Amino acid sequence: MATLKILRCKNCTAPLPAGTTTCPKCHAVNLVQSEVNPLQLPSNLTNDYIEFFKQQTEANPKDTNALFGMGLVYMGLKNYELAQRNFKLAVDQSPLDADVYYYFALSLFEGHNPMHLKNTITTRIEEWLHTATNRQAKRKYLILQMILRQGAFIANGLQVKGEQPVELFERICTMVPEADEIKELEEHIQITDRQTLEWLEQIKNGKQKPAQTDAEDQGDMLGVGMKTFRAIDTVSERDEYQYFSKGIPEYDISALESTSTREEFFDYQYPPIEPEMEKKPFYPIWRMIKVAIAYFFLWVVALVVVDVVPVGFSNIKIKKVNQQTQAEVQAFFDKHVVIACKPAEEDATTSLGLYREPAQDLNTVAMYEGFERSWMGLAGAGLQLLPILMFVIHWLVIIGTTSKKRSAVVQRNKDKQFNYNMAMSMYQIRPTKYEYMEFCRHYLSPQSPCLSMSNDPIALALEEYNIDEKDMRGKILFVNYFEDEDMDGDHTSNPLVTMRHIYYVIAIPQRDKLVMLKNRWDTMTDTMESCDAESVFYRNILSLNVSGDEIEIDLVGGTSTGIVLPSTGESIFAYQDKNPSHKMTYSATRTSNPHVFVKALETLIASH
Repeated sequence: MATLKILRCKNCTAPLPAGTTTCPKCHAVNLVQSEVNPLQLPSNLTNDYIEFFKQQTEANPKDTNALFGMGLVYMGLKNYELAQRNFKLAVDQSPLDADVYYYFALSLFEGHNPMHLKNTITTRIEEWLHTATNRQAKRKYLILQMILRQGAFIANGLQVKGEQPVELFERICTMVPEADEIKELEEHIQITDRQTLEWLEQIKNGKQKPAQTDAEDQGDMLGVGMKTFRAIDTVSERDEYQYFSKGIPEYDISALESTSTREEFFDYQYPPIEPEMEKKPFYPIWRMIKVAIAYFFLWVVALVVVDVVPVGFSNIKIKKVNQQTQAEVQAFFDKHVVIACKPAEEDATTSLGLYREPAQDLNTVAMYEGFERSWMGLAGAGLQLLPILMFVIHWLVIIGTTSKKRSAVVQRNKDKQFNYNMAMSMYQIRPTKYEYMEFCRHYLSPQSPCLSMSNDPIALALEEYNIDEKDMRGKILFVNYFEDEDMDGDHTSNPLVTMRHIYYVIAIPQRDKLVMLKNRWDTMTDTMESCDAESVFYRNILSLNVSGDEIEIDLVGGTSTGIVLPSTGESIFAYQDKNPSHKMTYSATRTSNPHVFVKALETLIASH
């Protein structure tokens, strides 16, 4: 991560100008040197650090550390334009610092998807990254280069110069990981390329790409690019699940540090509803028969019209065969396209066909009929053929339209089945409530990524209210729990309600009063909200009583207040917990046991 060594106030953590031990913000006299990550500054300190870095650069315009720090602060605020301006100034002053080139390249993404970057921006990023890797080939530099080349080049069908993304991935897997290297990238780049997401998931888990199992092959076929979890043996506090298939990779709690993976936990807690398939429409046979009948009558009408009103259609009758008749018949054939011939027998049926030459024995023919070899004859023929042509076109339109509707229904059914199969596969390999609880313990532990500036929730609360733990009396109470009631106060087992928020209380016994900080942590976010504070002076407390899931505090004047406790009697994670996996670091000043807390508090009350 991007860390800078800064002199800062121990009391309020604000930066201190060089040459002074008095904090300009809280006026405390102290001097602490520590590493600060400007990308992860709490919101209440951002302005202090911006002002601090401005003062540093005004005093020394060539202060690379201040310029770099200013760029990181603006980048944390996602003000990429100002971040780039400061990074450029820092590069000008310190052209050998590889980190400055790297963060300059990262800021050029401006939170966009690599697939949608302009060519000019892609080229600039590639140049800055190339310089950074030439200075020092850090693992995070190569990860960013892999994301760029896969998303901006390979995904867009462009050629990559130099190492291919897969080659970079193989190199990355052999290197030592850095803290929060992926999280830092995900904050400032929108990554949607499936191959990149798979690589990042494997990099997070510290594994090489494993040989695919049948389950994974089927998952790829379904388009499932989501996290898979291991099966959990059935025990009393866990749900019993039937998993998709054998060979699923083991579940890693750290995978839940991704907010998208956490959302999957809630998305697939309940089995999907099987979709109702549509029926394919039948071909309209009755309608096609009616169309055929209608065009048949239209064709008959056309025949009658052509016969009654000779539109280029005429005939020649043969009454007596002689040389003159033969010449007339030959002349008729020369001027007409003969299509019908009526035999001399009275009961004989007219035969249709194209006749090129008259019959050798004209005694057997009574009449020839045909169309003139002229535009009138062509019009007459067209009038007779038009109903047939219209009938064929109409039938093709009906068949084509129905076939298209049938294909659309088949495709919709396939899509429904695809989505259902995908949801079912994720439901079958979903993490359990037990695993999610383990994640929460991990994520709010002293090694928590979201509390890296303060180490744990208590230290965060003490910092926010400028309280020094050394001044405490008695024991600090820290309890936390899931609430199993919805907004209406009704009991619910819906994970979206019970697991999404962790409620916590920090009760701090000071010299003359008890301060109670109450709030909740939304597990979908990576930061804890500010606490709601309530203070009670010891002289106003009449009695304390631990009753069920509450510490009842009776006050002077007939009023009362209280501290809500976990209904199960145990915090999600606690100090001095009997369960080793739930236990936080040992502390002589902190406890999660309400009885220990009340006993120490009663001693303080008695002294007042």
